[in-house]
Amino acid sequence: MFTTILSAIPLWVFPLLFGLVWLGSRASKSRAVSSWLVYALPMLGLLSLTAAQGLAQAETALTAMAVAYIAGALWGYRAQAAWVIRRDARRVHLRGEWVTMVTILSLFILNFATGIVQGMAPALAEGATFALGFGLLAGVLSGSLMGRALRVARWPVAA
Repeated sequence: MFTTILSAIPLWVFPLLFGLVWLGSRASKSRAVSSWLVYALPMLGLLSLTAAQGLAQAETALTAMAVAYIAGALWGYRAQAAWVIRRDARRVHLRGEWVTMVTILSLFILNFATGIVQGMAPALAEGATFALGFGLLAGVLSGSLMGRALRVARWPVAA
């Protein structure tokens, strides 16, 4: 069974996982990053949007995702204030934290596990409860990245 799962994984998944781990480990240390990286990170939520649309109960998943996205964005907006040191014209100076690693890997694992469930237990993936759970988790995680990016965008630019 494990070899069946491994053989069905597209090759691009492994470099993506490596890149996400690298990105998350960088976030654990204080750093200065290009503003575009902070603004691009919420795009990871698009992966979950595609997965939600592929569920049998897509409407349930997308509705839950939209509501949870707002809640996640509000939380991310508030939380990001603790990590921003300063922002200048092109760079953002951030304190180290592990929330980024947990968030992006949770999104990756959620989407990966959803694909596995759809392939191995399609009856489970077709239920409204599965779609609701997926939508809530994906929405909160994706929304938190957007909220954090919005906080950085609104942060005063240092002279």
